[in-house]
Amino acid sequence: MLTMNEKDKHEMLEAILDENESYQCKLWAVIMAGADTYALIGGLSTLTKGAAAALGALSNAYCYMGLTEKHLNIVIVNSIDVSSIENQLSLPLSSITKAEVKGGLLPGRKVAMLYFGKDKMKISLMNHAIGSDIQNQKENVGKFCQVVSKLG
Repeated sequence: MLTMNEKDKHEMLEAILDENESYQCKLWAVIMAGADTYALIGGLSTLTKGAAAALGALSNAYCYMGLTEKHLNIVIVNSIDVSSIENQLSLPLSSITKAEVKGGLLPGRKVAMLYFGKDKMKISLMNHAIGSDIQNQKENVGKFCQVVSKLG
C-alpha cells in the first residue's frame, strides 16, 4: 500500500511552483469535501487559468499543499493510489477574502477555513503523518496556520 511520502510531496509541489517563488512550507492535508467545495474548485478555474476541475465523487481529498508568498499550491492525489495526481491548483493568496484556523476535535488537528467571496474550502491539517515518512509536518502545519490566519 502506498502512503503519502516526502519524495512525492517535494516532486509534485515543485512541478507547479512558479519559477520566481519558493515555498515557505510544504505539508499534506485533507480537503473536507462537500457539494459546495466541488462547486468552488470548479469555479476557481478562472483563477487557475482553467486548470481546476471538480474533484470527483463527494469524498475527502488527500493533497499536498505548498505555501509561497503569493500562492497556495495544491496537488490533489488519488485516495487509493497516492502517487497518482488527480488535480493541481495554484491559487493566488489575494483571492482568499477571509481565513480562519481552529483547533480540531482531536489533539494535533487543526481545521483551516478559506473563503473565496461567498465560497469556502475546509482543510483538515494533522500534526503527524502516521504510516508515512513525511518530515516536519508539525512545524509546517504551524507555519501554514500562522500565515493563513493573517489573511483573514
